[in-house]
Amino acid sequence: MTKRRKIFATILLFSIIVGLLLIWMLYDKKMMTASITSSNGARYTMLLPQDFIPVHLNDSAASLQYENKKKDLFILVIDESKSKIISFGLDYDLETYMKIAIDVRDVGTLHINRPVSSDANKGFQTDIRATVNNKKMVYLLTCFETPMFFYQILIGSSEKQYESNKDEIEKMGNSFHEIN
Repeated sequence: MTKRRKIFATILLFSIIVGLLLIWMLYDKKMMTASITSSNGARYTMLLPQDFIPVHLNDSAASLQYENKKKDLFILVIDESKSKIISFGLDYDLETYMKIAIDVRDVGTLHINRPVSSDANKGFQTDIRATVNNKKMVYLLTCFETPMFFYQILIGSSEKQYESNKDEIEKMGNSFHEIN
């Protein structure tokens, strides 16, 4: 009788472990690496969820635009050549660039820029909450300065879906790497 209990307990434990592994595999959010070369020569990689599709989000300056409509989640990346900015008589540093990127998308609320880095490149990251077309949105804005480019990475989600998208938002927002 005790031998049967041991066998039953072993089978039960094995079944629970296999079940937990299957659940973990189903809920693991798979990511893909996107390698981008933009028309102005910027080259970078980022992690994107595998269920993202390329789209055009009405921002012709963006070198990367992907979304998942079901998750109400999107990403766009804008890369701007420093030499082009200087040719217009402007001279930005990272703080100024970040301030402009925030001002374009915000209604004047206070933001705290968190320092981030990618390889040897410094950047800032902040959260923006805004209402767009009567829809409450949450954005993660990250800006990087590299020797030749400024990059804006904007990841947006509806406020309703934000918590369920948070893991993917953080993975994307922290995955930027410029290719030299």
